[in-house]
Amino acid sequence: MWGLAARKQSRFARDLDLGEVHDQLDALRGYVHELTRSVGLGSRDPYERARDFAAEAAHDAEQAMKDNLAASLVLAVGLGVAIGYFIGRGGR
Repeated sequence: MWGLAARKQSRFARDLDLGEVHDQLDALRGYVHELTRSVGLGSRDPYERARDFAAEAAHDAEQAMKDNLAASLVLAVGLGVAIGYFIGRGGR
């Protein structure tokens, strides 16, 4: 059973285009930056600190995902399968 999972994971890793993943992460970072900037335009002092904190947290999360790319992808796929299972089960 574990051998099958390992073979599927290695096949998934071979098909993975790291450049595309990095491009998507950069696009996500830009989106989060614009979102936090637009939220902070309406109010300055306390919300500016919150915006900076959120932007820094998003940057740290992105860096952690880049440093642990394989684990991030496996976690994302696992969560997607679990959520899909529960959504499918809830429809019955």
